[in-house]
Amino acid sequence: MSREHEAVSSVKTLNKVVMILDSFTAAKPSWTLGDLSAHLGMPKSSLHRLLVGLEQHGILIRDADDGLWRLGYRLFVWGNLVPRITGLQPIARSIVSWLAETTHETVLLTVYDRQEVVCIDKVESSHAVRLTLDIGARRHAHAGASSKILMAFLPPEEIAAILREKGLAPLNTNTITHPARLSEELETIRRNGYALSYEETDIGAWGVATPIFNGRGQVAAAIGVAGPTTRYSDEIAKRYIELCRQAAMKITRLLAGEKPSE
Repeated sequence: MSREHEAVSSVKTLNKVVMILDSFTAAKPSWTLGDLSAHLGMPKSSLHRLLVGLEQHGILIRDADDGLWRLGYRLFVWGNLVPRITGLQPIARSIVSWLAETTHETVLLTVYDRQEVVCIDKVESSHAVRLTLDIGARRHAHAGASSKILMAFLPPEEIAAILREKGLAPLNTNTITHPARLSEELETIRRNGYALSYEETDIGAWGVATPIFNGRGQVAAAIGVAGPTTRYSDEIAKRYIELCRQAAMKITRLLAGEKPSE
C-alpha cells in the first residue's frame, strides 16, 4: 500500500470516528450497535471494530447491563481542558459571575465553532424560574441573542455558508427564517453593538448579548444575559445591555493583556 493510499485510508477512518461521536447528542445519548449502524449506514462488523477501539481508549463506554454505547469520561476531560487552554474561560470567569450577581439572571459565555455557537461557561440565576443551558451545548447561529451577536461579525462568506449548509430552522415563535430579514437583523446588530432576542429559541425566554474582542480587534466570544419573559421589560433590557457592554469591555481588556482594575 502506498503512503498516499495509507493517508487517504486514515482520513476516511478519522471521518468515520467523528461521525460516530457526532451521533451522541443530548437527545440521543446512547445507541445500540444495530441502531447506530442503521443511523450511519455503516456495516455492523466495521462499526463494531471502531467502537471497541474507542472503548479501549476511554472515549466510548459500553454499559454492562443494557449493552448500550455511551460517550466516555475521556471526552469530558478533554472538553474541560479546551476553555482553559484558550485562556478565555478562566479570564472571564469572575466577570461572568459578577454579571450574574448583578442581574440575578443566567449569564452565558459563548463562542462560534463550525457554523454553530457553543456555550463554554455559564452562571445560572438563583431564581426558581430561569433559563438553563449546559456548558458544551451547541446552538444554531441564527437564533438567540448570544448566537446572533457572533454571527453578525462573521465574514460574509461564512454567513453565506451557514445559510447554505445549515439553513434557518424555525426553532420557536420569533425565530427569523427568511435570509433577507436575517441580513437586516445582523446589520442592525453590527450597528448597535448588541443583540436582543425574545422567544427565538425557547418559549418564555428572552436575552441580550454583546461581543467580546480579542487583542487583534476580532470578535472572540459573546457574553449574554438570559431569563424568562415574565421578568422582561424595555427598561430591564436596556439596563442588561449596558451591563453586558461593561462586562464585555472588561474581558476584552484582559484578553488584550491589561491588568484587572482594583
